[in-house]
Amino acid sequence: MLSPIGVKTPLPGVVYPPTDRLSQYVEGGVLGPRSLAEALIDAFERYSDNTALSGLDWEMTYGELDEASDRFASALLDMGLRPLDRVIFQVVNSKELVIAITACWKADLIPVCTLAAHRENEIGYLAQHSGARAHFIGVESNFDFVAFAEGIRDKTPTMEHIVIVRGDAPSGYASMVEMMAAQDPVSAKATVKAIKRDPFQVTVFQLSGGTTSVPKIIPRFSNEYLYNMTAMIDWEGYTEDDVFLVPLQIIHNAAMVCYLYPALLCGAEYVILPDMSPPSLIATFNKRRPSIFAVISSALATLKAAGGKELLDLSRIRAVFSMNAARQTDEVLGVPGVHLFGMTEGLIIFGRPQDPTEARHTAIGQAISKWDEVKIVEPGTDRELPHGETGEMISRGPYTFHGYYDAEERNKEVFNEEGFYRSGDLMSARLIDGEVYYAFEGRLKDLVNRGGEKINCEEVEHAARKNSAIADIAIVAMPDPDLEERACAFSIP
Repeated sequence: MLSPIGVKTPLPGVVYPPTDRLSQYVEGGVLGPRSLAEALIDAFERYSDNTALSGLDWEMTYGELDEASDRFASALLDMGLRPLDRVIFQVVNSKELVIAITACWKADLIPVCTLAAHRENEIGYLAQHSGARAHFIGVESNFDFVAFAEGIRDKTPTMEHIVIVRGDAPSGYASMVEMMAAQDPVSAKATVKAIKRDPFQVTVFQLSGGTTSVPKIIPRFSNEYLYNMTAMIDWEGYTEDDVFLVPLQIIHNAAMVCYLYPALLCGAEYVILPDMSPPSLIATFNKRRPSIFAVISSALATLKAAGGKELLDLSRIRAVFSMNAARQTDEVLGVPGVHLFGMTEGLIIFGRPQDPTEARHTAIGQAISKWDEVKIVEPGTDRELPHGETGEMISRGPYTFHGYYDAEERNKEVFNEEGFYRSGDLMSARLIDGEVYYAFEGRLKDLVNRGGEKINCEEVEHAARKNSAIADIAIVAMPDPDLEERACAFSIP
């Protein structure tokens, strides 16, 4: 029986929180009655004149982002999309991508967070599996996304709409720019504000790193996604005076819940790089003068070779986040490096600039919420290990998911009887200055972490075996001085 505080209309295939734990989080004031969209609408109005998004040579205020996303949200509903319809994304980092994601939440649509780099193996499967009704794409010079989207539509029974979110739309195709221009801003705002959103309902379909041939869909719920973002604000002390420069994929969960939308909820500025080349990075960095910066070890190596400390205006920087390069950040840039760890499935572990140097350099940090429950257990069991011993990290909490979408058998494998998610990550808990910090020790999962991008070994092996010249193949992780790991193929001709 559904709790009155739970979801009103469950979606088939979605695993919702059990009533007892949901009640605990609601009564504890963690999960509230407000949706993510409503929180963003309030923030956009409160910080209307602040700069929300920027680049090397452009700025967009909160008021402008609010109006643009209102117009697009209203236009999507006029197009015939309805609340809880799914929308596949294939759009590169850009202000257009942020407008489109935000508009989906305002219209109560569910973004399916695929990447511009994904192709038919991922997009075809995920479009059909999610029952997507629309495909958002950009027109880019390196690939014919329009023809690709047409092919996906032909194979996806539910797919009805292709929308060009970025770039010039060919004749006959829906264009976000034209759709927004056709909307009256006052009536669009009224349409958005009239939508009744369920805070306990799915707000986004994120994707797993995956240990099978394609990513699995991770449903994240509106009020828990909002809580994840506000917990990040509180943990790291973000304010409206902050400027974020975070060259990660915006559509990834890490960028959404740790940087972009926390920034937009607290009135800060989020910088979008035109590209990842060192000249663009350095020019944009010095123009926008960020206070929060994220970097991978390969970028640090490039900056070091170019004399980064002398080339970058670091006067406002208070933290540089990375997955594995805190010590290197201290050495190359002379500012505090902070490690991070996050799972799209939920748990976020972050360091902070004020942590002891030993903790910053040797651990990944602490869980960002006091409601997060983290255990280090003997792999394959639930036996908790003492501090210092390496085991599998398992967790549960208010923003950790409860099951992959429409994947009953997989869900039986990854949750224990108490509802803890088995991460497949090896960690140890270490006491440093009287506090527990977690250290990453490796993986049980068959993944390669190439500079922060997860490579699914089985997926690459499956693709390679289609070549008749290969009898068998195994993909494994190999050390890399800049990327930490890279994929290496051992093959039998």
